[in-house]
Amino acid sequence: MSVSLSKLAGSVGDSPTLKLNATARALKAAGQPVIHLGGGEPTFPAPQAAVEAIIKKAQSRQIKYVPSSGTPTLKQAILSYTEKNYGRRYELNQVIVSAGAKQALFNFLLAAIDAGDEVVFPSPYWVSYPEMIKLVGGTPVPVKGAQGLGVTAEELIAAVTPKTKAILLNSPCNPSGQIYNADFIKQVVEFAEEKNIFLVMDDIYHQLVFDGQKTPNPCSYAKEAKNLVLINGVSKLYGMTGIRIGWAVSAHTDLIAAMGRMQAQSTSCNSDLSETAAAAALQGDQTCVSELCKQLEENRNVLLSELLQIPHVKVEKPQGTFYSFADFSYYNPSSQELSKFLLEKALVAVVPGKAFGLEGYLRISFCADKASIIEGVRRIRRALENYCPHK
Repeated sequence: MSVSLSKLAGSVGDSPTLKLNATARALKAAGQPVIHLGGGEPTFPAPQAAVEAIIKKAQSRQIKYVPSSGTPTLKQAILSYTEKNYGRRYELNQVIVSAGAKQALFNFLLAAIDAGDEVVFPSPYWVSYPEMIKLVGGTPVPVKGAQGLGVTAEELIAAVTPKTKAILLNSPCNPSGQIYNADFIKQVVEFAEEKNIFLVMDDIYHQLVFDGQKTPNPCSYAKEAKNLVLINGVSKLYGMTGIRIGWAVSAHTDLIAAMGRMQAQSTSCNSDLSETAAAAALQGDQTCVSELCKQLEENRNVLLSELLQIPHVKVEKPQGTFYSFADFSYYNPSSQELSKFLLEKALVAVVPGKAFGLEGYLRISFCADKASIIEGVRRIRRALENYCPHK
């Protein structure tokens, strides 16, 4: 009889996206011509400034521990980025650098959420939100809107109870690519501040928007903003997923200090090389961001054009990110069964919508190259031509 694991270990599931990545890689390694349309990282190369900074740092042979919450150089770069994009000035003790935006969010949950506290967020949602909240003993409260992929401010606010400790927003949203409009953001910011509830903005995609749009700035509607937490990173915006650097900024200095203590007792500090590269990306030429947006917008248009050729598939035009969230429920209400079928029969990897809180949907990424997007969706269309729809 083996030694038992914790109850917590048994209550938390695998990351569906990471599991899919591993399966797709294994099939490719076995020689299968898999097209991966489930990925969450752009193929766009890292900024030259970041690459040169890594080389220079490595050649110095001085690669050491850095301050647990981030180097002053990177913190200052983050504060400059925040002031430029949010119009609010923060201090060095109001920012923490973490191993990706995911760790920044987890640090927040560890520092702010007690057992039984509720965290409210819209559905569909990023796959890790419910599991991360459960890991700290909190209660995830996903809120599905009555219409389409969106949720109204009124629907979200109606889900708040005396047990609610935080509201969590991701705009534009993974997986749908939808942006919460200015009226929505204004209502939620003002409500959360009035009720003294944390409002966490997972803004990792906030500049990856299309059609000349901009994501509404939550800071413009906040008064003291003590309850507001801005989370971001370099992974998506600069195509630097392998660097693993993210951050959290908040005027709530006690919160940032507590997050720092959590981090110090877990990962100790971030990679010296990674922090150097992230600072260089933030301080360097930003044309790479507009170039990435242009490429992704073109890819989105190609994907939508191909998806529209598949009968009975419904998709709302993504306003940002590099994901579409398409309704394939006509073919099979079980997104897991359908995604498995497509991987086995069409050799195309997509992510089942169940992982994001909505059955019948598939998340299809458009951050691959155009040829892969076209061929991948056409494979899906051919596979579904002979697939008996579930009534």
